[in-house]
Amino acid sequence: MQGVQQNHSVSGEEGMSAVTHPTQSQESQVCPHCGTVNEGDALFCEECGTPLGHSRLCPYCRQPLDVLADFCEHCKTYINRNRCSFCGAEIAEEDAYCPECGCAREGIVCPACHTRSPFSYCRVCGIPLTEEAQRQSRLAQEEPMWTQMTELASDIENLMKIIPTDTPKQMDRNQQNEELCRRVRDLLGCEDPIGGRRDITLRLGETSEEIAGRMAAKRRELQQLLDAAAALPQENPVATRNYVMARKPASTRIGWKCNFKQVVHSSPCGCACPQLGGKWVVLTPDIKVEDDY
Repeated sequence: MQGVQQNHSVSGEEGMSAVTHPTQSQESQVCPHCGTVNEGDALFCEECGTPLGHSRLCPYCRQPLDVLADFCEHCKTYINRNRCSFCGAEIAEEDAYCPECGCAREGIVCPACHTRSPFSYCRVCGIPLTEEAQRQSRLAQEEPMWTQMTELASDIENLMKIIPTDTPKQMDRNQQNEELCRRVRDLLGCEDPIGGRRDITLRLGETSEEIAGRMAAKRRELQQLLDAAAALPQENPVATRNYVMARKPASTRIGWKCNFKQVVHSSPCGCACPQLGGKWVVLTPDIKVEDDY
């Protein structure tokens, strides 16, 4: 797999203890992603490159961590004390601020939702929090595909707000409209009071089936664009999060499906190993979001 080195060694860091993945045995390990049987001491799947097992515990919540993780998906904490979570530069353990970008190690408070985030983009509302993130987002928004995706995402949002004509409330309104039309015909004493049209019933909106059909078509079109813009693995998880978040369509109906665990996150800010790649996917009612904040 591109961008992933498969010769990592596991160090015996103080406070870290080795644990065994529940699906492993001493003789072999089954890859949770593709099902390939690997040797018992393998760190990566020989077929697809997915990391196997765990090598340490989160220093904050003591939950098992995967060998490439820089973020604990259990307690939502950035754990790589040697790398700035905003720009990826090296940072000393005792540094409170990154010497490269100047961001505080403890995170940035989002001006929109007031959530403290350890990343360049708010992990709740997704807005860029640093000057570099804002610059990257502006560059991404100049790409033609981004405009197309944003327009489709907006169309889907608007379709979600339409009240179908076959709901009880709307059907009652239609009945009232029909009664009003009948009274107009009676008062005018003719059957075709409006431009020769016999049916002057007001039709407010579309049926549930019609709306669902249009929404499915929009979702397919948007997903095709998202697939074409699928993120390639980057050199490190920080670079991946920044690259992917800069290119997220402005929509709440989008999730991040990671290659690492093949689950859908609200964004790559909730993924432990985004550097393994993934893509944005259109959310539907049957898709479960792993870390919906």
